[in-house]
Amino acid sequence: MFRRIIPLLCAVVLLWMPFRALAFAIAPATLDLSGQRGETIDGTIAVINNGSAEQTYYLGTLKFVPGEQSGTPSFIPFETDHSGLPEWIAFPVRTVAIPANTKVDVPFTVTIPQNVASGTVYGAITVSTSPSDVVAANGATIEAKMASLIFLTVEGETVDKLALLDFDATNSGNTSLQLTRWFTFRVQNQGNVVAVPTGTVTLVDALGRTVLSQPINQEQSRVLPMTTRSFSGTIGPVPTSFGDELRSDVANFAIGPVTATLTIASGSKTLTKSSTYWTLPWHLLLTAAMAVVILLVLSKLLSRGRDRLGRIQPGQQ
Repeated sequence: MFRRIIPLLCAVVLLWMPFRALAFAIAPATLDLSGQRGETIDGTIAVINNGSAEQTYYLGTLKFVPGEQSGTPSFIPFETDHSGLPEWIAFPVRTVAIPANTKVDVPFTVTIPQNVASGTVYGAITVSTSPSDVVAANGATIEAKMASLIFLTVEGETVDKLALLDFDATNSGNTSLQLTRWFTFRVQNQGNVVAVPTGTVTLVDALGRTVLSQPINQEQSRVLPMTTRSFSGTIGPVPTSFGDELRSDVANFAIGPVTATLTIASGSKTLTKSSTYWTLPWHLLLTAAMAVVILLVLSKLLSRGRDRLGRIQPGQQ
């Protein structure tokens, strides 16, 4: 379920042991850059000291890999691998002292090598309150970092190509007959630039009527080159009570087989997949049946009342 986000408001990297609260923040959470081979690009990130005293912050870079299910990045220790974008990023200074409750813009540059392939590469700029070499040398138990995710597109022979692997709107085995459903789908980025899938899920009933239409990926989550990512969401509002279910049945009446069709735009192409399930507006049918029963009972009672009045002779008390 929404386990689905690569743009984090701030990705918190925990290295080694326990957690502690961070009294600082960085912005933006993600940063998109582009440039030609051999070009040097200027950029800035903001570091905000939310603490009550001046603090020195240490800048660094890390590689990361996205998770397939949620897109949440898994960071790779600098000592393990820092090739690619983390090596291209440079800072005028590696430390910055920031007064309490103050924001400072920190500059950096990215120099794109001449011999790299076109496409999107990615890494992270990290900010911490301890220098990594000191932490490593002294055997400290914790180093907490915050990261801004950097996406750099090397211009040139770029390829924008998505593949829609699967789509399911059957409630993952849930036998509920309600119209509103969870849906899941997987997208594979077969190109060399980052992609943001956009499109809709549309419900069509057995009569060909469009019952509901729901946009996908409203969070603008990304699929990185040569990776696969899962997405999920709901078709229509999720009812939480009998009244909600009844209102949904009335507003979006459908009975029998319903076909959910996912449509995704990919460059000049349109990708589609469908999933069929059955729906029964039993909340509406039950309410209607109860109303009919009540009307029949009232009608019978009124009929008996009229019969009794008819049997009373004029002048009788």
